[in-house]
Amino acid sequence: MDLHIILVGILVGIANFASRFGPFYLLQKSQQHQQSRGSTWLKIALGSIGIAAISSMLIVATLPPLIETPNKSFAMFVGFVVLTGLYFKFKRIVLATLIAALAYGLVYTYV
Repeated sequence: MDLHIILVGILVGIANFASRFGPFYLLQKSQQHQQSRGSTWLKIALGSIGIAAISSMLIVATLPPLIETPNKSFAMFVGFVVLTGLYFKFKRIVLATLIAALAYGLVYTYV
């Protein structure tokens, strides 16, 4: 794997974590409640780390195919649209992922 792709993934993860964790950090700094601070910090940090990790993995997984075959980016776009639409409609990630993978494969092969 190319070093540029790894660096982009790391930068995306850091930026995503900072954009999610930063506002909560500033809100907690302005509050005076010291007792509830520990458990709230843990929940916010763990939630932010999970989303940042998923975003980084998504970028690192999608960049190499886009660099190799930029003419097939439409297939990736169709896969993301199908995944997003089905997930928000049915709230089932497994079903949405499987159907999006099928849609991606069909568009990648035949278009």
